[in-house]
Amino acid sequence: MHDRACLGDRSNAYSLDKIEIHEHATVAQEVYICTGTHDFTQPAKNLITSPVIIGAHAFIGARAFIMPGVTIGKHAIIGACSVVTKNVLAHTVVKGNPAK
Repeated sequence: MHDRACLGDRSNAYSLDKIEIHEHATVAQEVYICTGTHDFTQPAKNLITSPVIIGAHAFIGARAFIMPGVTIGKHAIIGACSVVTKNVLAHTVVKGNPAK
């Protein structure tokens, strides 16, 4: 976490890989940041990890779910309860499941 970054109450940072929250970024309450999944194409369902990066001044709304490998650009806004499966460009607002 960088200077003045915020991780809200009851948020879950599932850190099997790197999670970086840049300066002045806000992660609201009950957000789930996930850095791990499984390779469901393989019988062993091997663990796969990928970092999550949240850019400076970004805002992640309550109860959003951020999938492994996602980068949220600076000043981006993620709506509450959104499921973010892909990178979000800087200065973009996304919402929904999947977030668009």
